[in-house]
Amino acid sequence: MKTGSTTKTISSPPSIGGCGKTTRFVWRKLATVKWEDVWWERLGWLGQQLVMFSLPNSRALRIEAYHVTRTEADALVSAFGGTLRVARPLTKKELEPKPRPPLRVRGKLLVVSTEKELALAKKQHAKVPALLIPATVAFGTGEHATTATCLRLLADVAHELRGTEWDALDLGTGSGILAFAARIFGARKVEAGDFDATAVRVAKENAAANKITGIRFVRSDLLKWTAPRQWPVVLANVFSTTLIAAAPRIASAVQKGGRLILSGILRTQEGEVLAAFRKRGCRLERAVRKGKWVTLLTHRP
Repeated sequence: MKTGSTTKTISSPPSIGGCGKTTRFVWRKLATVKWEDVWWERLGWLGQQLVMFSLPNSRALRIEAYHVTRTEADALVSAFGGTLRVARPLTKKELEPKPRPPLRVRGKLLVVSTEKELALAKKQHAKVPALLIPATVAFGTGEHATTATCLRLLADVAHELRGTEWDALDLGTGSGILAFAARIFGARKVEAGDFDATAVRVAKENAAANKITGIRFVRSDLLKWTAPRQWPVVLANVFSTTLIAAAPRIASAVQKGGRLILSGILRTQEGEVLAAFRKRGCRLERAVRKGKWVTLLTHRP
C-alpha cells in the first residue's frame, strides 16, 4: 500500500528474542495521523511493544517500539527510518497506567475511556461536555478512525442545524457513542439500533452511566429493517457490504433535505458504496479519508 512516503517493507518480522542483560532499545518515528491504520498493520508483529501517540492539535503521529533487540532495532531503522535510544528499566510509577488525552470533537465534546480520564477532563475542560465510553465488547470508543470522523461530521451538521428542532437515527449504534453525541449536540430524540443484543445492552448501560436520556435503543437487523418514519439526520457506521445491501432501507429513512453520514467504508469500496446511495437519491457533500477508511457525508436534495 502506498502511504505517500518511500519506505522499505519488512518481508517477515524479526523474531522477538533476547534475555538477561542484553541491551534493549526504544525506536521512535514521526508520521501522519491519517496513516495510523497502515502503521498498525506494518508493525503489528511488535504486539504490546508498539505504542502510538496522536499529538494534540496536530496531524502528527508518534510511533514508538519499546524494549526491542538490536536486530529488531536495526531492521526498523533500515525499513522505516526513525531514531533509537537505549532503553532503561521503567520505574514502578512509570509502569502505572496514565490517563490518555481525551478525543476532542470540534471543541464541543470530549470522549474518554476511564473514570480517571473523565475526572481529569472535567477538571481541565469544565465547560465542555465529556462522555465516558469504556472499552468493551461493543464497538465505538471514539478511537477508531470511522467513529472519530463520524463524530466530527455530526458536530458539523449539528452546527448547521442550530436553532432548529431535529431528531437523529443511529444505525449500528455499538457502544451508543454517536447517539449520545447527537443528543449532546442538540437532537431532541434519537433512535438507535444494533443487530447485536450485547451492543444494545452495553449502549443502555453507557447511557445510564453518562446520565443521557431521550434515546430509544432497539435490537434490529438492518437487512430486514423497515424505516417507520424519516429523520433529518441519519448515521450508519457499519461494514461496507452491509451499507451496500441495505442502501434502499437506509436511504428511505432520510427525509428530503436531510443528511446521511456513512462510515465503516474501506477506500477500495468507496465507489461501490457511493453508487449504491446515488441510485437512491443521495448526493455526496464531503468525503473524509483517514488511513484505509472513508466516511461520507451525503444529503437528499
